[in-house]
Amino acid sequence: MGAVPLSSILLVVTIAGGCLFGGLQTTLQDSTTKTVNVLDDAIDALQTQSSAWQTILQEAQSKLTESAQSTIRNEIGNLVTRSIAQAGVEVRCNADFIGARVRQHLIGIKAKLLGQPVPPAEPAICQVVPIAVDRSLVPDRLKQIEFYGYDFNAASNLAVFLERAGGRVNVTDKLDRPTHYAMTLKFGANGIQLDGASQRLVLEWDGRQISSMAVIQPSTPVCESKLVKVPETSVTFMPPRTRGDGDFGGHGPKINVTVTLAVDPQSISARVYMKAKETKDDWTTAEGAHVFSLYTPDPGWRIDRVVGSLSAAHSYTDGNHTIDSFNLGSGGPVKRLDYDGDTDGDEAGTRTKVNIRFNELRVELTQTGECVPDNAVRTLRNSGMINPITSTRLEPGVNREIHRRGTPR
Repeated sequence: MGAVPLSSILLVVTIAGGCLFGGLQTTLQDSTTKTVNVLDDAIDALQTQSSAWQTILQEAQSKLTESAQSTIRNEIGNLVTRSIAQAGVEVRCNADFIGARVRQHLIGIKAKLLGQPVPPAEPAICQVVPIAVDRSLVPDRLKQIEFYGYDFNAASNLAVFLERAGGRVNVTDKLDRPTHYAMTLKFGANGIQLDGASQRLVLEWDGRQISSMAVIQPSTPVCESKLVKVPETSVTFMPPRTRGDGDFGGHGPKINVTVTLAVDPQSISARVYMKAKETKDDWTTAEGAHVFSLYTPDPGWRIDRVVGSLSAAHSYTDGNHTIDSFNLGSGGPVKRLDYDGDTDGDEAGTRTKVNIRFNELRVELTQTGECVPDNAVRTLRNSGMINPITSTRLEPGVNREIHRRGTPR
């Protein structure tokens, strides 16, 4: 038998290698597609069943059985464990809130898997203990402020300021973040030093105020409050194309929309998430989120709360080329949704969008400056974290605010 030409050997190796590596590439692509579908199912389920977050995560984890999915399976397992801890008795976040945060983490896991930008972790405050600081108790009876919430360790750009008559002092170095869901701010010799000029402690993230605690001095009054109405307004969001050829081709798309109001002392914004996914073929998808500013209070006032529900979710499968409208009523922040889903030709990322009409919002505002909110006084009284003399002095102002509203909050 004669020698086999080198060119023939190279040809065989090339063909075999192409088959081998091509098959491997296809396997990896199939695994990624299956993983993305599992994540998508969980993300969609959390949109309408956020209180069932634990079951949804465990079901998603059980579907990721291939070795190539082990990393994502472990990430979801860690998310389950950490979220259970955050749902403990220390944290006063309800199940819907935790479900919404879990959903954001799944979106981040999916983005990392696909090599897309991962949304930054935004800290959320669920509870502050105490809600205000009676200076007469510091530091003998009150040694620290405790914050409970979400994503503290992962959040950069957290800062704490002590506001005083004539200026503010950065005291961030006194803030301790031992876990993802707990922070402490100490008083005393190794912590913050309060004096007669101290007015408020302010917690900021990325330059935006997310919490504040009044410092009650011997002459601090009860803040006045008022109810304002924010008129109806509309916003339009068009998510970018993230998958497929851009044409839904009459196969849906299946559309999911979530609108969540984010309320902090100085602003109300709406985070709009939309996903439109083809129901077959190459699964063309348009998906994304955007934050719209809805309201900013006048100087000298801060937002205390928004009356009513802060979120709305809706889903349906498009079956035509016309605009589809859905009235959601007055029970939540959204009054009506107008969808432009499938059209004639390519539309994902160019024409598929949602127009959101918001209901009138009722917002309770409280004065800022040298005063303490009445609800903070009542909370301190119920927890025994206010001097009885201070409580008696503030009682007329508390009763004034209760009478203004009709019933206590």
